[in-house]
Amino acid sequence: MEHIIMKIESKFEKLLEDKLENILDTKMNSKMDQISNTLTTNQNVISNDLQLVKEHIETYELSFDELKTSNLFLKSQLIEHLAQDKETYNAPSAQDISNVNDSLHELNSLAKKSNEILTELMGDCKGPSNTTTQQLNYILESTEEMDQNGMKADNVTGSSLITLSHEVERCPGGFIKMSSQCFKMYRDRYRSWSEAKTKCEQEGYILAQPDDSVAVQLRKYIYEEYGDYNYVWLGAQGDGSKFVYAHGGMALDNASPLWYTNQPFAGPGSGVGAEQCLLLIVEEGPFSRHPARPYWSEPCLSNSYVYALCEEK
Repeated sequence: MEHIIMKIESKFEKLLEDKLENILDTKMNSKMDQISNTLTTNQNVISNDLQLVKEHIETYELSFDELKTSNLFLKSQLIEHLAQDKETYNAPSAQDISNVNDSLHELNSLAKKSNEILTELMGDCKGPSNTTTQQLNYILESTEEMDQNGMKADNVTGSSLITLSHEVERCPGGFIKMSSQCFKMYRDRYRSWSEAKTKCEQEGYILAQPDDSVAVQLRKYIYEEYGDYNYVWLGAQGDGSKFVYAHGGMALDNASPLWYTNQPFAGPGSGVGAEQCLLLIVEEGPFSRHPARPYWSEPCLSNSYVYALCEEK
């Protein structure tokens, strides 16, 4: 009898194992199917998004080529007109110039939008090829430069001279062009004055030394482009009586109208000692109250909201 019971138990255990194995296989297969379907769906979404980016790039490349051709044609017309006698010269209308500038601005906006899409996609997958990324970056840099410089018309008695400002000496990609100077802002992290100076030198540049005629417009550009609390170090340090630029040794007048109200001698720890350095104060309040007074004296060791601003020399 005991032998029969053991046989029954053995068969029951075998049946139970088979049943459990079938249940596990069924659930595992179902789960694998779900995962496979999800991966297929995500792959299709990413593939569609990448195709959309590719179409954007092709569209922008075509637009950029058309715009470049149009610009070259207009430039050749201007050169031909300038070679003529002033009395017979007919400059393009202000509306023509406005239309070209509008096109530059629109193309720049489109390129920025495509770059945002590309950046988002690269977070979900391996992203497009290096060639595609380089093409998009080239379009973005080119349209930003053209949009920033645009076309300017100078009215001269007896004739109109048209200046294509981007035909003068160009700045490298990623730089801010102000008059004949080229600046680059490194916003990767806040830095003290010495850290900012070192960063610029490591990149092959100097800590920025904007001309007085450029400083106000440069501060305005940084405020409008990046917003509040984006101070930047300039290349001057106090020597006990005045601020002196590290590159070239030029001194900054303590009575310059570019100093913010009561600077450089206002507030605790201010003055022109060796522990004080020069920055552009890019902040909503000071910018609104005194838009033409960008200079501020700050302890050189400070790194609160202050970035490195480098200049190509």
